[in-house]
This record gives sequence, C-alpha cells and structure tokens, in this order.
Amino acid sequence: MPVHKSTVLLLRCRDWSETSQVVELLAREVGRLRCLAKGSKRGQNPFSGPLDRWTLGEAVFSISSPNRLATLMELYETGRFDGLRRKLPAFYGASLATELVMALVPDLDPQPPVFDLVVRTFELLAEAEAEASRAVTFAFTWRLLALLGYGTDIGRCVQCDRPLDNHKPLQYSAGLGGPVCPQCRPEGKGKIHRLTAKTAQAMAFLAGADWSEVRRVRLSQRTAREMRDVLVATVAELAGKELSAARYV
Repeated sequence: MPVHKSTVLLLRCRDWSETSQVVELLAREVGRLRCLAKGSKRGQNPFSGPLDRWTLGEAVFSISSPNRLATLMELYETGRFDGLRRKLPAFYGASLATELVMALVPDLDPQPPVFDLVVRTFELLAEAEAEASRAVTFAFTWRLLALLGYGTDIGRCVQCDRPLDNHKPLQYSAGLGGPVCPQCRPEGKGKIHRLTAKTAQAMAFLAGADWSEVRRVRLSQRTAREMRDVLVATVAELAGKELSAARYV
C-alpha cells in the first residue's frame, strides 16, 4: 500500500463514526482525494485534534485503490485561515472556491499550480476587506478555469477567433465556452449571456492582473451578477453541478 507525504488543504470534513471522520482534501503532490481519518475525534490522535475544513498542513496518507477511501495517517497543521470564519464575504468566497475545486478538479490528478492558487486565494480572502472579497473570488474562478484548460480569451470569438470590440456589450455562450460574435451565435448550445462592456473588461482584468491590483477592485452589483450567471452556467456545462454558494458572492 503506497504511502505518500504531501502538503494538503482540507476542503470538507464529515463524521464517519463517533471517533472518526471522512476528509476530502487537495494534496499538492497527489491531487484531490477522500481519506478516512481514524480516531480523529478522540482526545489524543495524530491529527492535531478533530479535523476542520480550510486547514493547511503536512500529511501522511496511504492509497490502496483509486476507488476506495485513502487512509489519513498523520496531519501536522500549519495554518487555518481564521479570517475565512470571521467575515461573511470571505466565508462565501471560500465556500464557492471549495465547490469549484470539488466539482472541476479530477481525483488523484496532481496539479501543484491549482493547489497554490487555492491556498493563495484563501490567504487573500482571509486578509481582505469585505468589499474586496468579491473581486478576489471572481479572480480565482477565472484563473482556476484557465489552469484546468477551460479558459478563454474574452477579447476574441471562441468560434472564429475574430477580435471583439471590448467597448461594446458581449454575447457569451457557456455551451461553447466563451464569447461569440454575432455571426457565430450558436443554435441549440444553451443560453446566451449578454454582458455589458464593463463586465467583459472586468473579467479580462481579474483573470490576469496582479493580486495587489485585484484587491483594489470594487465590483458593482450588476457586474457581479453577470459574472455569477456566466460562472454558474459554465460549471453546469462542464460538470453538471449547481454552485450553492454562488448566490451569496
């Protein structure tokens, strides 16, 4: 039974029995996986106490089969992102980020850049002013999609690659995975989302700007709503899942 050591981020924890938990985590060197943490709720255990989501640590675990729960053997906690639990905007942002990782990141597929992006986003959300949390959260969503191969150039038609005028409203097709020009408007590919020029510009900016600049962005309710609609539709197309936390971001 192979034993692995990795830096991990706990994404979700639930009770398995009176003394044990099932933990879903993202491991930097291994990828996303589900582990059984035997005895994690006992007074003395090798996990720094009962496990909680959004905990960062160094872990030892064994994987017997991709179709079975791994076994979490040790966890040394190195961080908790306490700010995520103190501020509602940060909490909602972290909840949405967690849902996206659970929905889109494949099991046992090591992607260190994805891990680093999630951890950096949690650090920023934990420290950010409430008004900045929304921009940080949406910046994470577009960057995650790009890392997973679902990114798109907001300035070009996803069908014909024709440049689009970023000073005009944009038509976005989640079914095709990007913006479309009037000539390529699809039939039978789901709803077309009409975005204002401001929303399109904000999406492009958040996808690539330095985090120090992202933290200064304040998104209007309309811009956030249009981004949220595109994100929800995109995840529905890619994974067939709803994002329950999206409505609060």
